[in-house]
Amino acid sequence: MLHEFAVYLPCDKSVAAVCQSLGAAGLRVEQSFNLRAALTLVPNCTCPHHGTAMCDCQYIVLLVYGQALLAPVTIVAHGRDNQSWITVSDPQNGWASASLSLEIVQALAAAHLITLNNDSDMLPGDKTI
Repeated sequence: MLHEFAVYLPCDKSVAAVCQSLGAAGLRVEQSFNLRAALTLVPNCTCPHHGTAMCDCQYIVLLVYGQALLAPVTIVAHGRDNQSWITVSDPQNGWASASLSLEIVQALAAAHLITLNNDSDMLPGDKTI
């Protein structure tokens, strides 16, 4: 299941806040991909949104590990034009990973990075900060 959230901050600030709040919740976060870093080798890349010179698009993949030795949950942050979208994705390997996704969503909500509709809405669909 995917949990998607819109954030009205640049992607780098959103990702820093996500990493800080998850770390404070006792979760380990590792960055596995960063589009801006990858594009340093391709200086003339064309962007479908901005062209080449004004591109501020970003795509970051984070792997989040809990206390148990389970597969990580993937968080994808995609951003452009001072806005970003955060997607938390459950792995396909069972309830334990789903509980890690729930822990992530709860940590992000506790840090006021995302909002949930109500207290019983712990696995949201599309929410806006």
